[in-house]
Amino acid sequence: MKRERTSLVVVAAAAWIACAAPACTPTDVTLAILPTEQEAGPPLRCSTSDDCASGLYCDKATCDAPGTCELPPAYCDDVEDPVCGCDGITYFDDCLRKARGLTPPFSSPGSACPLNIAKTCAGPADGGCPNGTVCAQLQRLEPAVCAPDALGICWVVPAAQCPSPGVNLWDSCLPDGPHCVDTCTALQDGGAYLRSTTCHPRDD
Repeated sequence: MKRERTSLVVVAAAAWIACAAPACTPTDVTLAILPTEQEAGPPLRCSTSDDCASGLYCDKATCDAPGTCELPPAYCDDVEDPVCGCDGITYFDDCLRKARGLTPPFSSPGSACPLNIAKTCAGPADGGCPNGTVCAQLQRLEPAVCAPDALGICWVVPAAQCPSPGVNLWDSCLPDGPHCVDTCTALQDGGAYLRSTTCHPRDD
């Protein structure tokens, strides 16, 4: 009998019924009936991810703005474009922030968290970072002193292989440490690094 409800999307799969008779034919089995966007209603409003159902996070434009419950991305390209989260954590890119589903951005992508906002680590206080984050002791050009005990800030970085090098390359502050490494590799390796003035991004 034909369905009268045309506003539903019917997801079906052909299921073969095992039998020995040659007259057997495939039978359509309905796996799910999905509502249209109009039937589903508007996205659920939220203040934090605690307001959302399991598996969703609260996506917000700014730290203090209301948000909507959204699905986190299933895959990230891991392109170096850091963004500071409202939790004081710097994310390698905004997709990783959404994938963790924990916090809205503090500012537009393009820079790490400033020290007055960032969760700090290492340095004189010898603090640590939350689980799932790394301590980044990435020192800029001023002061251009490679201090192994420099203050660091907490980052979320790609968990797997690092992407192609970005515009910044770094030299380890250890005499026998790696040199001319990309930001992701420096973050995963740990320790203090100074931005290099002699290295150039690789073409491979």
